[in-house]
Formats: sequence, structure tokens, C-alpha cells
Amino acid sequence: MVEIARRAGVSTTTVSKVLNQRPGVGEKTRARIQRLIEQSDYVQNHAARHLRKGRSGLIDLVLMRLEGGYDLGIMQGVQEVLEQSGYRLVVFATNEDETTERLWLRRILDQSSDGVLLLLPYERVGIADTLLEQGIPFVAIGDRNEPTTAFPTIGSTIWLGGYTATEYLLSLGHRRIGIITGPLHLTTSRARLAGYREALEQAGIAVDPALICEGSYLLGDGIRQTEALLDLPDPPTAIFAGNDAQAAGVYQALYRRHIRIPEEMSVIGFDDVTYSAHMAPPLTTIRQPLEEMGRMAAEMLLRLIAGQTLETHHVELATSLVVRESCGPPRQGPLGRGNS
Repeated sequence: MVEIARRAGVSTTTVSKVLNQRPGVGEKTRARIQRLIEQSDYVQNHAARHLRKGRSGLIDLVLMRLEGGYDLGIMQGVQEVLEQSGYRLVVFATNEDETTERLWLRRILDQSSDGVLLLLPYERVGIADTLLEQGIPFVAIGDRNEPTTAFPTIGSTIWLGGYTATEYLLSLGHRRIGIITGPLHLTTSRARLAGYREALEQAGIAVDPALICEGSYLLGDGIRQTEALLDLPDPPTAIFAGNDAQAAGVYQALYRRHIRIPEEMSVIGFDDVTYSAHMAPPLTTIRQPLEEMGRMAAEMLLRLIAGQTLETHHVELATSLVVRESCGPPRQGPLGRGNS
């Protein structure tokens, strides 16, 4: 692409627009670039077989980090759809580094992916604005993005999930319920917390700010915030973790203090990733339909690439409670004699 841009006397961004049949290029310039593409070896590679049809055959999926069952669940659903449609999936992890995110944006503009699936907050480094300006089809997925009318999003009923988790613990008799949230600048972290608050308020229980701990959606935060909750003068009898990775951290912190689950502390997670059923004890959690979210996002993106109109710009799939063995009635009295 760089050589074609040099010979045509244009930028690689302009070549990318021609390859993807996007607006913003004059007719004479477009014709000159198309002739150079046909004359070059560029049309012999995998992407070029699609380029004759105005396609690269590539879909980018960009995420914060590739380390959890949440992202892998969504990726599996995406891959199922793309394999059937002949597209290749390119996965790019930014590790929450803005410089890396800008480099990815530059690559997208230069290397002609047909569309993008966002598994990171779309407002970061102006990602959404740039993709919209360049006419690159994209769909934002999951609980790091809030619904918008500007472009398609797909998620799940996060608020209801937070409410359901808390309501379930209340039904078991718990009154002091700790919650470990994700970063509260994320809409869906606040949605979990809002569901938690609403369930407590409807039960006539005052919300205790000491029981609310903000973290990120990582195992290490589950450990640290659980230790903070356990060190309270009046610790909770149950902990609601913002995702299953945090819940795994909750388990570790409790084991270190010899606190039994669920006899002395009930734990509930969020997501229902694959390993949650194999934790000891198996984790009660709120299920997000991750694979279905991935499938639907990929299907929506393929329709956009084909120039079709979507029936709705926001899809919200139902969350559900998965009861396993990590929750029980509240303990009677102080935490176990074996804790240190």
C-alpha cells in the first residue's frame, strides 16, 4: 500500500479509501490509484482477492487486554460467524495504552480492514469519531460501552443483573452485602452499582458506603478489595464481585484468611465465564450471553459492510442468575476462628 501511495503521489489513507470504496477521493485520483492497484503485485495476496470486490477480507477486533474469559467468550461467538462468511479476524490488544490505541487507529486507516468490533470504550482517543469520519463500519460490544444512537452497540441488561444478584443474596437473609465494582467512569460499572443500590433500597436497607469498593475487572482487585472489606469493624456476610475474575480474587483472599465459602462468606460473580463452574466451590454468578453477543455483533457488522440498514442500533440481551454452590445463609456471629 505504501508503494502504491508513493507512485500515485497520495497518502496511504487515500489508498485505503479507494481499496474500501469509501468517499472523499476525487474521480481522477481514484481512477489513477485503481490502475496502480491492478498493475501491482498487491492484488495477488489474500486481501486482494477481496479487493477486486472492494473488500480486504479482514475484520479487526480491538480490546483492552486478552486475558479473561469475558473477552474469549465474545471472541468465540465472533469467530463462528466470520469463519462461515470467509473473513479473517485480526485481534489487537491495546493494554489500555493510549499511544498503542492511536497506533492501531493509524493501522486501521492504512491497512484497509473492512470493519471493526470494539471491545474497549469507544470514546478512548476519539476512536468512534475517527471511524465515523472515515466511513469504517464498526460495532461496539459489551459492558464497556453505553448505548448510543450514533452507531451500533450490543450489550446485556447490566442494571438488571446487578439488581438480581443483590436480590438473590437478600433472599438468603443477607443484610450486609459488599460490592466490588469495576471502574466507575464506565457506564456499566455504575449500572451494576445502581442495581445493587435499588435492590437494597427496595428491601428497606440503607446503603453503607463502606461496603462499596471500586476496582478494575481484574483478579488482583478482587483480592485487595476483599481484604479491605474483611478489615472493616463489621465485615459483610456476602460479597458481590463485578465480574468472575474479581470473584476468583475474592476466593483467594478468603482462602488466605481461612474463611469458608459459603458457610462464612457468600460470593456471587458476574459474566458466567467458562471457569466459574469449575471453581471450588462452583461460583454462583450472573450470566451474560457472551458468545451470543459476539455472534450478533459480527452479524450486525457484516450487514453494515454489505451496505444494509440495521433494524435497530442497540441490542440488549438478557442476563440471568446461575445458582451454584458459593452462596448460602449469612453466618451467625463473627468470622471464623481460623482467620488470621
